[in-house]
Amino acid sequence: MAADSMVQLVSYLAAQQPYAIVGTPESEWVDFKSVPPGGPYDLSTDKGKFELAKDVAAFSNAGGGLLVCGFKAKKKQTELYEVAEKVTPFGKKLVDSTRYKDIITEYVRPLLKVKFFWYDHPEDDPEASGHYFVIEVPALSEADRWAVVTRGITDDGQFIKNSWTIPIRNGDTTAFLPQDEVYRLLNDGLRARHGADAAVAAPAVDRAEAREALRADLGMQETPVLFFQSIPDHPRGLVPGTYADGGLRDVLGNQDTLRGASAFNWASVHTRPEPREGGLLLTIPARGGLLVDSDGAITGAAAATSDMLGWAMEYYSGDGERRISVFVLTEITLEYFRLVDRHVLPLVHSTWTHRIVASDFAQAPARTLAPGDDPAFPLRGAPQPATSSNWNHSWKALGDPELDAYEALRHIYALFGLDVTTNPFTDGNRVDTAKLLAKRQ
Repeated sequence: MAADSMVQLVSYLAAQQPYAIVGTPESEWVDFKSVPPGGPYDLSTDKGKFELAKDVAAFSNAGGGLLVCGFKAKKKQTELYEVAEKVTPFGKKLVDSTRYKDIITEYVRPLLKVKFFWYDHPEDDPEASGHYFVIEVPALSEADRWAVVTRGITDDGQFIKNSWTIPIRNGDTTAFLPQDEVYRLLNDGLRARHGADAAVAAPAVDRAEAREALRADLGMQETPVLFFQSIPDHPRGLVPGTYADGGLRDVLGNQDTLRGASAFNWASVHTRPEPREGGLLLTIPARGGLLVDSDGAITGAAAATSDMLGWAMEYYSGDGERRISVFVLTEITLEYFRLVDRHVLPLVHSTWTHRIVASDFAQAPARTLAPGDDPAFPLRGAPQPATSSNWNHSWKALGDPELDAYEALRHIYALFGLDVTTNPFTDGNRVDTAKLLAKRQ
């Protein structure tokens, strides 16, 4: 057997059928890595760091692809490309994914939204055991090309300072953009700059009509609502495969959440995503919902009531105010970006803009938020009222759920005159998933 697409290859791994991948040729979308004692890439050396950065940049320049670690590939005389011929699963201790991410961040420009996944080998296999490590590399849009490795390397495997390379995927191998082509690209850019006034960056589109449509579908016109929105800066028409098996409808209907569907996330135990003008609508009665436009833009609405953001806080509210739960706010925010950054952004090759809108939070009775964790009796933490009923802020998507969740909370906390560092589930510039999971236990 063999996999003929990224989706099929990943489905084999997820179903613990790695032997079905044997026979798959390396190509512009997949590269197989066997695992020596030091791991797929030896990041203790300049050569290992360069190899990782080079492979990631090459796939990004070629339309995206998968680096699949745990298979031995070999080129036979009768075959044009190297082909996966043997499974070689390995232990997770050989890969420090944080270190991998740091290397890619340091040596590849622009910043890429690379994702890491582990898949298990079947436990009942007497011939092999361990895991497979997959690096999913997104494609750069034409407007953003080319991905550059910020170091060259000598024949002895040492970095060359003040040098750079542009790797490109060529079938099952990696080549480098020729100097003449680099020269032409630079001069084309200069001619374009001098031939026209420098373009002024257009403000990100604010799809207020999508928020109002979702609010009407949810019957929440009179309810304070916290909206999350994610818009591709360069929409490219209908998102392919939205209604196909394994497509966006299935993703929304079978969400990978931190807790069950009845917790504070964007899943529903009562309703399924419905087709809506080329997109999707998922309603979560009394709590909120999701609206996906045909081009992939997504809007989420969470009710600022005791059914959602104010869950369990009614007991602590005084003077007609409605207190927001810090835990619920943090979890629903992180769950939004776990869904959108991982499953929606990769469908449209574009830069994206995230936006939060707090609507009617200052209207009486005003919604309030307190620094620190949620209160326990006796009441602790002085709640601060919302200072605006039309709080609307956006930022360029970072592509990392914990980073984007922090950025969203930073803007939400400012609505109440608070600093996001008072949120107990943050660490540095990110939401700490481990802290949130520890709290729920």
